[in-house]
Amino acid sequence: MRAASQRFAGFTLVELLVVIAIIASLAGLLLPALARAKEKAKVIKVHAELYGVGLALEMYSDDHGGQLPPVRVDCNSDLSAHWCQFPVELAQEGYLARGSKPGLAANMQDAFNPGHTYKYATPGPQLLNDSAGGNYRLWVPDDFPNCASASGKYYSNRIDSPVRWVLWSLGPRPDSDRTQDSHAPIASRSWYRRAGEGGVIARIATREAMQFKTP
Repeated sequence: MRAASQRFAGFTLVELLVVIAIIASLAGLLLPALARAKEKAKVIKVHAELYGVGLALEMYSDDHGGQLPPVRVDCNSDLSAHWCQFPVELAQEGYLARGSKPGLAANMQDAFNPGHTYKYATPGPQLLNDSAGGNYRLWVPDDFPNCASASGKYYSNRIDSPVRWVLWSLGPRPDSDRTQDSHAPIASRSWYRRAGEGGVIARIATREAMQFKTP
């Protein structure tokens, strides 16, 4: 009787190994699902923040005779991180809350690229290392706003360009081929589409001031 009670009071080594194997299998199924859910939540956050920045840009434009902030490029640092920088004017003039961290003029950073701001571009004046540097040239596909065409054109002023401005995040995998596409962020082939993939997450304003977001 004593031996029988001991047998039912605990687990044998084999039983423990079976339980551990079941838990490991369940974890293997659940962890990827949790990772995808977390990524989707970040995508929703990015879209919401880009929407807010878009509103700030249009308020800035209304208050400045239709003008938009210049595109900024800092060539003295990591170009991949500091090209098409976030327009600091939005924070400096109170359209967005000021940031407290170095390199973040606004209290906002790319959810997928901590320590860096979202990107901004518009056909028109650009600043290279805070000095006038000609006009920024934005590539736009011929079939805009479908953005699927491989052919397109570079625009250097907003009067001719079908795109007024574009804001974007580098997405969950900044080094992916989609994100690094030479025609990002307007080309649809560069857009993020589903969890586990790379691509940019963008908000685009047309010449007619209509706005749309990528998937």
